[in-house]
Amino acid sequence: MVPIDEETFPGGVLRGETAQDIARLSDPGPTAVILARDERPGWLDELAELVVARRLVIARTTLTAVSRDEFADWARTALARTDGAVARALLDDMAGIVEQVMATTRVRRVMVRVFTEAPTRRCGFHVDTVPPQAPTTGAVRVYNGPTTEYVACDDVLSMKDFYAYLSRRERIAREAGAGACGSCDGTAAGTASGPLVAMDETPSFLRPQAAVHRVPPDATVYFRHIDVRRHWSPHPVTDAWIHRSPMAGPPRLVLNVSPAQRIAAGPGRGPAAHG
Repeated sequence: MVPIDEETFPGGVLRGETAQDIARLSDPGPTAVILARDERPGWLDELAELVVARRLVIARTTLTAVSRDEFADWARTALARTDGAVARALLDDMAGIVEQVMATTRVRRVMVRVFTEAPTRRCGFHVDTVPPQAPTTGAVRVYNGPTTEYVACDDVLSMKDFYAYLSRRERIAREAGAGACGSCDGTAAGTASGPLVAMDETPSFLRPQAAVHRVPPDATVYFRHIDVRRHWSPHPVTDAWIHRSPMAGPPRLVLNVSPAQRIAAGPGRGPAAHG
Protein backbone atom coordinates (compact mmCIF):
# COMPACT_ATOMS: atom_id res chain seq x y z
CA MET A 1 0.00 0.00 0.00
CA VAL A 2 1.34 3.44 -0.86
CA PRO A 3 1.83 5.73 2.18
CA ILE A 4 -0.32 8.85 2.61
CA ASP A 5 1.62 12.09 3.14
CA GLU A 6 -0.37 14.89 4.80
CA GLU A 7 2.54 17.20 5.64
CA THR A 8 4.62 18.04 2.57
CA PHE A 9 3.88 19.76 -0.72
CA PRO A 10 5.60 17.90 -3.58
CA GLY A 11 7.14 19.60 -6.59
CA GLY A 12 4.52 20.98 -8.93
CA VAL A 13 2.05 21.71 -6.11
CA LEU A 14 2.32 25.16 -4.55
CA ARG A 15 1.04 26.58 -1.29
CA GLY A 16 -0.66 29.87 -2.13
CA GLU A 17 -2.30 32.80 -0.41
CA THR A 18 -3.60 35.14 -3.14
CA ALA A 19 -5.04 35.27 -6.65
CA GLN A 20 -1.53 36.05 -7.89
CA ASP A 21 -0.46 32.62 -6.67
CA ILE A 22 -3.32 30.96 -8.59
CA ALA A 23 -2.16 32.77 -11.73
CA ARG A 24 1.09 30.78 -11.54
CA LEU A 25 -0.82 27.84 -13.01
CA SER A 26 -0.28 29.52 -16.37
CA ASP A 27 3.48 28.94 -15.95
CA PRO A 28 5.11 25.67 -17.00
CA GLY A 29 5.41 23.20 -14.14
CA PRO A 30 2.78 23.85 -11.45
CA THR A 31 -0.25 21.57 -11.57
CA ALA A 32 -2.05 22.85 -8.47
CA VAL A 33 -2.09 25.75 -6.01
CA ILE A 34 -3.47 24.99 -2.56
CA LEU A 35 -4.98 27.90 -0.65
CA ALA A 36 -5.45 27.03 3.03
CA ARG A 37 -7.12 29.15 5.70
CA ASP A 38 -5.02 30.61 8.50
CA GLU A 39 -7.92 30.18 10.94
CA ARG A 40 -10.93 27.87 10.81
CA PRO A 41 -14.20 29.83 11.08
CA GLY A 42 -16.79 28.41 13.47
CA TRP A 43 -19.45 27.92 10.80
CA LEU A 44 -17.39 25.14 9.24
CA ASP A 45 -17.80 23.04 12.39
CA GLU A 46 -21.55 23.61 12.31
CA LEU A 47 -21.62 22.75 8.61
CA ALA A 48 -19.70 19.52 9.20
CA GLU A 49 -22.20 18.46 11.87
CA LEU A 50 -25.11 19.09 9.51
CA VAL A 51 -23.51 17.13 6.65
CA VAL A 52 -22.40 14.14 8.75
CA ALA A 53 -25.81 13.93 10.45
CA ARG A 54 -27.44 14.20 7.01
CA ARG A 55 -29.41 17.25 8.05
CA LEU A 56 -27.93 18.96 4.98
CA VAL A 57 -28.28 16.77 1.92
CA ILE A 58 -27.48 17.90 -1.63
CA ALA A 59 -28.05 15.26 -4.28
CA ARG A 60 -25.19 14.97 -6.79
CA THR A 61 -25.82 18.01 -9.00
CA THR A 62 -24.14 19.28 -12.18
CA LEU A 63 -24.82 22.84 -13.33
CA THR A 64 -23.39 22.67 -16.82
CA ALA A 65 -22.89 26.37 -17.65
CA VAL A 66 -23.89 28.97 -15.06
CA SER A 67 -22.99 32.54 -14.18
CA ARG A 68 -22.11 33.54 -10.64
CA ASP A 69 -25.64 34.89 -10.06
CA GLU A 70 -27.28 31.76 -11.47
CA PHE A 71 -25.18 29.61 -9.18
CA ALA A 72 -26.09 31.79 -6.19
CA ASP A 73 -29.81 31.46 -7.01
CA TRP A 74 -29.45 27.68 -7.15
CA ALA A 75 -27.51 27.61 -3.87
CA ARG A 76 -30.14 29.71 -2.02
CA THR A 77 -32.76 27.15 -2.98
CA ALA A 78 -30.55 24.19 -2.08
CA LEU A 79 -29.74 25.72 1.33
CA ALA A 80 -33.23 27.04 2.09
CA ARG A 81 -33.71 24.67 5.05
CA THR A 82 -30.21 25.17 6.47
CA ASP A 83 -29.47 27.41 9.45
CA GLY A 84 -29.37 31.00 8.18
CA ALA A 85 -25.88 31.93 9.40
CA VAL A 86 -24.33 28.71 8.09
CA ALA A 87 -26.20 28.98 4.77
CA ARG A 88 -25.07 32.57 4.21
CA ALA A 89 -21.43 31.81 5.04
CA LEU A 90 -21.42 28.71 2.84
CA LEU A 91 -23.07 30.49 -0.08
CA ASP A 92 -20.56 33.36 0.13
CA ASP A 93 -17.65 30.90 0.25
CA MET A 94 -18.85 28.81 -2.68
CA ALA A 95 -19.72 31.87 -4.76
CA GLY A 96 -16.26 33.26 -4.02
CA ILE A 97 -14.66 30.14 -5.49
CA VAL A 98 -16.90 30.41 -8.55
CA GLU A 99 -15.91 34.07 -8.96
CA GLN A 100 -12.22 33.25 -8.56
CA VAL A 101 -12.29 30.60 -11.29
CA MET A 102 -14.16 32.98 -13.58
CA ALA A 103 -11.71 35.82 -12.89
CA THR A 104 -8.62 33.63 -13.29
CA THR A 105 -9.79 32.08 -16.56
CA ARG A 106 -11.70 35.12 -17.93
CA VAL A 107 -14.85 33.14 -18.64
CA ARG A 108 -18.44 34.15 -17.92
CA ARG A 109 -19.84 30.67 -17.32
CA VAL A 110 -18.57 27.67 -15.39
CA MET A 111 -19.62 24.12 -14.75
CA VAL A 112 -20.33 23.45 -11.08
CA ARG A 113 -20.63 20.03 -9.51
CA VAL A 114 -21.74 19.85 -5.88
CA PHE A 115 -22.95 17.06 -3.60
CA THR A 116 -23.05 15.63 -0.11
CA GLU A 117 -22.27 11.93 0.18
CA ALA A 118 -19.85 9.53 1.82
CA PRO A 119 -16.71 8.62 -0.16
CA THR A 120 -16.74 5.36 -2.12
CA ARG A 121 -14.42 3.72 -4.63
CA ARG A 122 -16.28 5.38 -7.51
CA CYS A 123 -13.64 8.03 -8.11
CA GLY A 124 -10.09 6.70 -8.27
CA PHE A 125 -7.10 8.57 -9.66
CA HIS A 126 -8.08 10.66 -12.68
CA VAL A 127 -7.63 14.05 -14.33
CA ASP A 128 -10.47 16.54 -14.85
CA THR A 129 -11.33 17.79 -18.33
CA VAL A 130 -12.66 21.01 -19.86
CA PRO A 131 -14.42 21.60 -23.21
CA PRO A 132 -12.31 22.16 -26.34
CA GLN A 133 -10.30 25.42 -26.20
CA ALA A 134 -11.56 26.30 -22.71
CA PRO A 135 -9.09 27.58 -20.10
CA THR A 136 -7.70 24.79 -17.95
CA THR A 137 -7.82 26.16 -14.38
CA GLY A 138 -10.60 24.91 -12.10
CA ALA A 139 -11.09 24.36 -8.39
CA VAL A 140 -12.19 21.77 -5.84
CA ARG A 141 -13.22 22.37 -2.23
CA VAL A 142 -13.98 19.67 0.33
CA TYR A 143 -15.80 21.32 3.23
CA ASN A 144 -15.55 18.49 5.78
CA GLY A 145 -14.18 15.02 6.24
CA PRO A 146 -11.28 13.37 4.40
CA THR A 147 -9.83 15.55 1.67
CA THR A 148 -8.64 14.99 -1.89
CA GLU A 149 -5.58 12.79 -2.48
CA TYR A 150 -3.03 13.41 -5.24
CA VAL A 151 0.37 12.38 -6.54
CA ALA A 152 3.55 14.25 -7.42
CA CYS A 153 4.34 14.61 -11.10
CA ASP A 154 7.86 13.29 -10.54
CA ASP A 155 6.39 10.06 -9.15
CA VAL A 156 4.34 9.31 -12.30
CA LEU A 157 6.06 6.93 -14.72
CA SER A 158 4.32 8.45 -17.77
CA MET A 159 0.85 9.48 -18.92
CA LYS A 160 0.79 6.36 -21.08
CA ASP A 161 1.14 4.28 -17.91
CA PHE A 162 -1.43 6.43 -16.12
CA TYR A 163 -4.08 6.17 -18.83
CA ALA A 164 -3.55 2.40 -19.09
CA TYR A 165 -4.18 2.24 -15.33
CA LEU A 166 -7.24 4.50 -15.62
CA SER A 167 -8.75 2.48 -18.47
CA ARG A 168 -8.38 -0.79 -16.58
CA ARG A 169 -9.67 0.68 -13.33
CA GLU A 170 -12.77 2.13 -15.00
CA ARG A 171 -13.53 -1.27 -16.52
CA ILE A 172 -13.12 -3.08 -13.20
CA ALA A 173 -15.18 -0.41 -11.40
CA ARG A 174 -18.05 -0.85 -13.85
CA GLU A 175 -17.93 -4.62 -13.42
CA ALA A 176 -17.93 -4.18 -9.62
CA GLY A 177 -20.91 -1.83 -9.77
CA ALA A 178 -18.94 1.12 -8.43
CA GLY A 179 -19.64 3.31 -11.48
CA ALA A 180 -17.17 5.51 -13.31
CA CYS A 181 -15.67 8.64 -11.77
CA GLY A 182 -18.20 11.44 -12.07
CA SER A 183 -21.07 9.00 -12.48
CA CYS A 184 -24.28 9.60 -10.59
CA ASP A 185 -24.65 5.87 -9.92
CA GLY A 186 -22.71 5.08 -6.78
CA THR A 187 -24.75 2.05 -5.77
CA ALA A 188 -22.77 -1.00 -4.71
CA ALA A 189 -19.61 1.11 -4.65
CA GLY A 190 -18.77 -0.22 -1.22
CA THR A 191 -18.61 -3.79 -2.52
CA ALA A 192 -15.66 -3.21 -4.84
CA SER A 193 -13.79 -6.23 -6.10
CA GLY A 194 -10.40 -7.37 -4.88
CA PRO A 195 -8.65 -6.23 -8.10
CA LEU A 196 -10.09 -2.74 -7.69
CA VAL A 197 -8.89 -2.49 -4.10
CA ALA A 198 -5.45 -3.71 -5.16
CA MET A 199 -5.26 -1.07 -7.91
CA ASP A 200 -6.14 1.66 -5.42
CA GLU A 201 -3.64 0.49 -2.82
CA THR A 202 -0.73 0.05 -5.26
CA PRO A 203 -1.23 2.25 -8.36
CA SER A 204 0.84 0.78 -11.18
CA PHE A 205 1.58 4.18 -12.77
CA LEU A 206 3.64 5.36 -9.77
CA ARG A 207 7.33 4.86 -9.17
CA PRO A 208 8.32 2.45 -6.37
CA GLN A 209 8.15 4.01 -2.89
CA ALA A 210 6.06 6.94 -4.12
CA ALA A 211 3.70 8.54 -1.61
CA VAL A 212 0.11 9.64 -2.11
CA HIS A 213 -0.36 13.18 -0.80
CA ARG A 214 -3.47 14.61 0.85
CA VAL A 215 -4.79 18.17 0.65
CA PRO A 216 -4.81 19.92 4.06
CA PRO A 217 -8.19 20.47 5.73
CA ASP A 218 -10.05 23.74 5.06
CA ALA A 219 -8.20 24.31 1.77
CA THR A 220 -9.33 25.14 -1.75
CA VAL A 221 -7.30 23.65 -4.58
CA TYR A 222 -7.01 25.49 -7.89
CA PHE A 223 -5.63 23.03 -10.40
CA ARG A 224 -4.90 22.20 -14.01
CA HIS A 225 -7.50 20.39 -16.08
CA ILE A 226 -6.86 18.90 -19.51
CA ASP A 227 -8.60 19.87 -22.76
CA VAL A 228 -10.96 16.97 -23.44
CA ARG A 229 -9.41 16.53 -26.89
CA ARG A 230 -6.11 15.61 -25.23
CA HIS A 231 -7.58 13.22 -22.68
CA TRP A 232 -6.11 9.71 -23.13
CA SER A 233 -3.15 11.14 -25.09
CA PRO A 234 0.51 10.90 -23.97
CA HIS A 235 0.69 14.57 -22.95
CA PRO A 236 3.26 15.80 -20.39
CA VAL A 237 2.48 14.80 -16.79
CA THR A 238 2.60 18.47 -15.75
CA ASP A 239 -0.36 19.33 -17.99
CA ALA A 240 -2.95 18.06 -15.48
CA TRP A 241 -3.35 17.33 -11.76
CA ILE A 242 -3.74 13.61 -11.03
CA HIS A 243 -5.96 13.17 -7.99
CA ARG A 244 -8.70 11.07 -6.43
CA SER A 245 -11.37 11.10 -3.76
CA PRO A 246 -10.67 9.23 -0.52
CA MET A 247 -11.94 5.66 -0.52
CA ALA A 248 -13.97 5.80 2.72
CA GLY A 249 -15.22 8.16 5.39
CA PRO A 250 -18.29 10.10 6.60
CA PRO A 251 -20.53 12.17 4.32
CA ARG A 252 -18.77 15.22 2.87
CA LEU A 253 -19.81 18.38 1.08
CA VAL A 254 -17.77 18.76 -2.12
CA LEU A 255 -17.71 21.63 -4.64
CA ASN A 256 -16.00 21.38 -8.03
CA VAL A 257 -15.81 24.31 -10.48
CA SER A 258 -14.38 24.37 -14.02
CA PRO A 259 -14.60 26.64 -17.09
CA ALA A 260 -17.55 25.87 -19.36
CA GLN A 261 -16.53 28.03 -22.35
CA ARG A 262 -13.65 29.66 -24.12
CA ILE A 263 -12.20 32.93 -22.81
CA ALA A 264 -14.72 35.74 -22.92
CA ALA A 265 -13.92 38.50 -25.40
CA GLY A 266 -12.84 41.84 -24.01
CA PRO A 267 -13.48 45.31 -25.47
CA GLY A 268 -12.64 45.40 -29.15
CA ARG A 269 -12.23 41.63 -29.40
CA GLY A 270 -15.67 40.71 -30.65
CA PRO A 271 -18.41 38.72 -28.93
CA ALA A 272 -17.74 36.11 -26.28
CA ALA A 273 -17.33 32.56 -27.49
CA HIS A 274 -19.57 29.92 -25.96
CA GLY A 275 -17.86 26.55 -25.96
